Amino acid sequence: MLKTIRNFLNGSVYGMTLIIPGVSATLLAIILKFYDELIWTINHFREDYRKNGAYLAAFLLGIIAGAVAFSSLIVYLLAHHAFPTMLFFTGLLAGMIPLIAAKAFARPGRRAERPPSRRVTPSKIALTLLSLAALVVLSRAVNVTALDPEHALRAANVPLLLYILLAGIINGATLVIPGFSGAFVLLVMGLYPLVISAISSVGVFFQDIGNFALLRDIVIVLLPFGIGGVAGCLGMARIMEKLLCDFNEAVYAVIFGLLLGSIVTLLAGHVIVQSDLPVFSVIIGVVMFCVGSAAAFILGKRH
Repeated sequence: MLKTIRNFLNGSVYGMTLIIPGVSATLLAIILKFYDELIWTINHFREDYRKNGAYLAAFLLGIIAGAVAFSSLIVYLLAHHAFPTMLFFTGLLAGMIPLIAAKAFARPGRRAERPPSRRVTPSKIALTLLSLAALVVLSRAVNVTALDPEHALRAANVPLLLYILLAGIINGATLVIPGFSGAFVLLVMGLYPLVISAISSVGVFFQDIGNFALLRDIVIVLLPFGIGGVAGCLGMARIMEKLLCDFNEAVYAVIFGLLLGSIVTLLAGHVIVQSDLPVFSVIIGVVMFCVGSAAAFILGKRH
């Protein structure tokens, strides 16, 4: 029972962070120490249907609960308190730097009892810098007009549904790729307002069960998005398990670059540009950054 509750809570945290642009839910999964278990359970589901099915059921319910419960709050916070909110999330990422760096630049000793020794190689540095630069350039090059949810749903057609399906596949793949933000991908594709609106509408529908027009709008968006997400997650999980097994440090060097790139992107997009803020808001933002960094660092040390 306690394990089921833990899996549900892990899924809730995962679901909450999935809807935050720039923040990788998978990095938090690494910090909270359930990433490896999640990948293994997905890839080896058939080895123990009952145990793995119970794990994934609790985890998926947690994702749904976290995303639905947090979607309205995150929309409100980003609309009215964007500066401290984004600094808190940036702090969470900054606090992960020691853990991810240790995974990327550590080499096990020749004997089991010897502690890992740091190993910085030109190839790892190159992978880190390339992934950092790629993410920053992509974020700066994006100029996509976000779809207005109401207009898009009125003009819903097959191309739009296929586009949402594609976004779901890509988003599902990011669920198991540390360093990539699924919400950022939606932002890039112009679908973030549409998907967030559909997720937040789920809670509204449960308050008005007879509103079938709202249910139709939710299904139009979340059904193809969910199908694509499952397909992308299952396909990428097997690839990531293979890469982490054969090229662990190289993969984490890329992840480290993506982590640094996410921090740069968040700072450039939500912090540096805000120069007209009152002093009190700046102080609150700095405090929230420190709180986020400390929380992630403490969890990382436990890991």
